[in-house]
Amino acid sequence: MSADSDEQVVRYLLGDLPDDETERLDERSITDGAFAQRLRAAENDLVDRYARGQPLGAPLERFERACLASPYLGEKVQFASAWHAFTQEPRLGRAPGRNDAAPTRRAWLGLAAAAALLVAGAGYLGVRNAQLRDEVGTLETRRAAIEQLNAELQRDVDRARQTSPAPASSLVTATFLLSAPRRGLSTDMTTVSIPRGTGQVSLRLQVESDEYATFWAAVRDPVTTRNVWRSRDLAAEASGGDRIVTFTVPVETLLSQRYSVELFAVTAGGSAELVVQYPVRVVLD
Repeated sequence: MSADSDEQVVRYLLGDLPDDETERLDERSITDGAFAQRLRAAENDLVDRYARGQPLGAPLERFERACLASPYLGEKVQFASAWHAFTQEPRLGRAPGRNDAAPTRRAWLGLAAAAALLVAGAGYLGVRNAQLRDEVGTLETRRAAIEQLNAELQRDVDRARQTSPAPASSLVTATFLLSAPRRGLSTDMTTVSIPRGTGQVSLRLQVESDEYATFWAAVRDPVTTRNVWRSRDLAAEASGGDRIVTFTVPVETLLSQRYSVELFAVTAGGSAELVVQYPVRVVLD
């Protein structure tokens, strides 16, 4: 429950809060039963203090303006004032043979008027409660319609995403063919010049052996003997009379230096066997 102070509650009852705060407490008075009881208790206390002529804890003229603006509150004040006058009416002296003196005609008339005002106030309150229930029902209907519309729009967005073609890659790719060396190791170093703005390098390796179906490749720094990049499992593709294994290396993993491109075959037992090494020199423009 929100910790609204007693001062805020009194200002709300007197119509002295900003519009946004008034709307918030209007809604809370409908949805929060405990807060509604607190409002009634505060209102009853204000009315009782006014009827008894006691300090209100709020400007008197503000309370009287609220009574003029709200027929229900005004009638409630009239009833409380009449009831207070009746209970404070001096009683007559005892008559011989009677236990009590009857209330004066003025007191009875005041009580009757107060009762009539109470009935009228209850009727007004019932009508107002019905109006508030109708307003809440209308708001709930609008909220459900908005939620349904949002769900339909989200479905449309999801369908559009599924049917839209994937955007083409914006990375610039430089492609190089590394010829198969004799006896698995080439003494000829291939220079790979990578233009500025290139995002990835596609290396196409010629493989002479047709003994294996699955491969993986690594780019190794021959100085540190550390692999700077490793591929996933690869398959050789036929290209004319050759078998080609192709993979792509991000340029950001490379420096201008020598590397050893190594191709491993996956044997039937699942182990890796070095098939061929390609010495290359990378030049970043």
